[in-house]
Amino acid sequence: MKTALIVVDIQNDYFAGGRFTLEDSEQALAAALDAIAQAKQAGDVIVGIQHIAPSDGPFMAKGTHGADLHPAIAEALEGYDVIEKHQADSFLDTALGQILAAKDISAIRLVGMMTQHCITHTALSPEAADLDVTIVGGGCAAPTALLSNIALSGLAGRCTVA
Repeated sequence: MKTALIVVDIQNDYFAGGRFTLEDSEQALAAALDAIAQAKQAGDVIVGIQHIAPSDGPFMAKGTHGADLHPAIAEALEGYDVIEKHQADSFLDTALGQILAAKDISAIRLVGMMTQHCITHTALSPEAADLDVTIVGGGCAAPTALLSNIALSGLAGRCTVA
């Protein structure tokens, strides 16, 4: 089984000083960096996802520092595919599905932000239906830890939550 780690929307606006700070974003960042290191060591495919909102959007606005990947994530993803998206589902209107198919991926692991939104939509995407989906819970964050835990609990009925 070939696995890909999908690193979803770990961007500056979700951290202190950003437009939409998430609870436990620093802990999720550390866990995501660990997951990236493990994926590199295992020889897994790694794909970064970067949400870009319209330039007048409330956060992740095109051309802003907040829309940039967190510097540690940008460094960790150097040399790997990073896909720009505009929807909650990382597959919708992107090349993610084609990239995974071309690399014969049968399993994905998800880390990133926000648990209740982009992680959930990506995990439950119709394009992920034939994949073995695992969510690295410690590598996810939401506006509150409670909301993240509720989303992970709901996802556990359809995916593996590790």
